[in-house]
Amino acid sequence: MSNTKIVAGVAFALTLGLMANTASAAAPTVFKSLDANQGQLPESITTDDNGNIYLSMGTTVGKISPSGVLTTFATLPIDAASFVTGLKFGDDGHLYAGSAGFTPSPASAFVWRISPSGAHVEEYAELDPNGFPNDLAFDDDGNLYVTDPFLGQIWKIDECDQEPEVWLKSPLLDPNVNNPYLVISPFGVDGIAFDKNYKNLYVGNLDYGRIVKIGVKHGDPNGVSVFYENLGTIGGVDGIAFDDKQNLYLAVHGQDRIVYLDKKAKATTVYTGAPLQQPSSLVFGATNASKHTLYISNFSILAVFGVKPGPPTPGLLKLTVPNEGLELP
Repeated sequence: MSNTKIVAGVAFALTLGLMANTASAAAPTVFKSLDANQGQLPESITTDDNGNIYLSMGTTVGKISPSGVLTTFATLPIDAASFVTGLKFGDDGHLYAGSAGFTPSPASAFVWRISPSGAHVEEYAELDPNGFPNDLAFDDDGNLYVTDPFLGQIWKIDECDQEPEVWLKSPLLDPNVNNPYLVISPFGVDGIAFDKNYKNLYVGNLDYGRIVKIGVKHGDPNGVSVFYENLGTIGGVDGIAFDDKQNLYLAVHGQDRIVYLDKKAKATTVYTGAPLQQPSSLVFGATNASKHTLYISNFSILAVFGVKPGPPTPGLLKLTVPNEGLELP
């Protein structure tokens, strides 16, 4: 065989390999543009059964209707230098929200419970003020799990007594304090999601580009392992969400990228580049009309701080995907 044919064959094989790891998808579209000058930087998002999207922005929770109208759903009683973080609805119809700050004083490490109307906000749990409560997930018994990327651990808050406990602390969850991926601060364990049968809990580690799989047995951790790790592909991974085929979608905050991992931990890039700008959270639509829609928050925080070039473009994006989302508890 000639050298030309060998080179051509190698090039063809490489092309096939690249194609196999890159999904053919249309670009995300902007569903709702937000204004960074008004502090409208959506860190986390979730949805209700009526198709409204809820966004954590500063000290408030915003609400975007299916027609795209933005209103303020609730304001949390936290210091102006603190932030609302993860959002999830409980079986009781209340919205649960984390809050955190970059310093332990004033204390801002809490989980809050917000009434269905948004009119009443109450403290649900107080956590370690040195930590940074981030993303939230419920198990099928109504217990709440909270990631803490500063402390490298996962909290569990019992539904009955609301008492928080450190459910898991592991070096696999720790931040990279010497070389944080996002520069502005070290962040370890971040996004969190249960699989279909609640037998495994998956979490991302932002600084290390790592997805950790945690077995769950009788409500306790039952084995911790690295499901996937690749700093070049998912370094800066933030929010995560499953579809109903057990593909795990990742918002790769640090690389303006959406990736999914299949059940065998094969990574596929769904889309990268504009209009994505520091995507931090994603959620599947819950209505019949939106079940194949993946909503994505453009946090744009690195653009605001000048770490990444270009003007901030915060907002809510949407992307059509092949499978429906896994129903949230």
